[in-house]
Amino acid sequence: MNITYRLLPHQKRFLQSKKKYTVLSCGRSAGKSYIASLLAAMELIKGKRILVWAQSYKALTENLMHEIVARLYEMQVKFNYNQGAQKITFGKKGVIYGLSYENIETCRGFTEIEIAICDEVALAPANFFGTMTFCMRGEGIHPRIYAMTTPRMDSWWNVFVKNAGDDVEVIHATMMDNKFLEQDTYDLIKATCIDENMLRQEMYGELVEGDGAGIMFSPDLLRRAAMAPVTNSKAFQIGVDCSGLGTDRNCIVVRRQNKIERIVQKVVASSSEMCSIIHGLVLEFGRDNISCVYIDEAYNNGLDERLRGEDIPCCLVPFGGAADDKVYLNKRAEMYFTLRNQIDEFGMVGITDELASELRATKYVLNNSNRLQLIPKADIKTNIGKSPDIADALALTCAGPIIAKGIIRERNFRQSRFMQ
Repeated sequence: MNITYRLLPHQKRFLQSKKKYTVLSCGRSAGKSYIASLLAAMELIKGKRILVWAQSYKALTENLMHEIVARLYEMQVKFNYNQGAQKITFGKKGVIYGLSYENIETCRGFTEIEIAICDEVALAPANFFGTMTFCMRGEGIHPRIYAMTTPRMDSWWNVFVKNAGDDVEVIHATMMDNKFLEQDTYDLIKATCIDENMLRQEMYGELVEGDGAGIMFSPDLLRRAAMAPVTNSKAFQIGVDCSGLGTDRNCIVVRRQNKIERIVQKVVASSSEMCSIIHGLVLEFGRDNISCVYIDEAYNNGLDERLRGEDIPCCLVPFGGAADDKVYLNKRAEMYFTLRNQIDEFGMVGITDELASELRATKYVLNNSNRLQLIPKADIKTNIGKSPDIADALALTCAGPIIAKGIIRERNFRQSRFMQ
């Protein structure tokens, strides 16, 4: 059956390339996964043995393999899809094996692979090609590697593209080259690009280099923050990051608008002791001035119940919970970006050297759903040797606006008088 596909110029060029390596380096939503699925389906019905790669097992099963199956249904060919093994077969020879960069060693043992299709290859480890190409051997095999990705700052991929030889054809495209996109998609991705480097990389597909890759709290931002005048306000917020296992600490941060008033750290503390410390801080800074105590939900161990028993307003915050703004992957990312925006606009007095180190180590990425997320805590621990407990507690103070409890009580009293 003859099927006509509407392809963009860069997608057509990608399919028509005759080079040993064909690379599509472009901005997000430029049609990379679509052309990868179409290419895989076309080569499968030619009887080729193919490896297709995705950045994770989830991306492989829910996106790439799903798209390949959709293309095969469109072509109305008979094929078999083994979802458990992530394997698609066609006829006597055609086969697609689905793998992910999470464990590239799983490709060892494959031979006579003729085609490799590598989606979002910039997320693969630097030794990826060296490991995979041993699969592309055998009598009469003429291997071809197709790779497509949005570049990543300071990635091995940038070096590969810049040093591409005669065997490599590099095709560039931007998100704006995809004429099939809705305006809402453009707007969402543009909204998540918080600086010029990110905009150049994510929308225009440029190879961006520099030490500022993914940094939220630059040294310059923190220096400027420390010089800001203190906001005249008595209302304060408390963030509590309770410790889990290992060497994590219980951290309490008291913040009045753009000033950190107190940082309390306890390596070991029961919920009763933590409650006593917070109760003392509330009395010190004024019970009527407290807005809310925001507590990391993960290890609160009943601290919220004890605080409510003391008539102290509190709220549990799930770091992995849904953000109010769809730009962010989760609540953790949303709180940190709120903190960054407040520091950028109003400054922040009272940032210690230890806190500054934790903030500088906290970086962001734009995930494959076009949402902002923070790098894992494990990566931060690797970089600075400890968990960012103080930074987490400070970020928790940004979980909601700072409005003194006394002001709320007074407003409610006035409102009740009018309702009588």
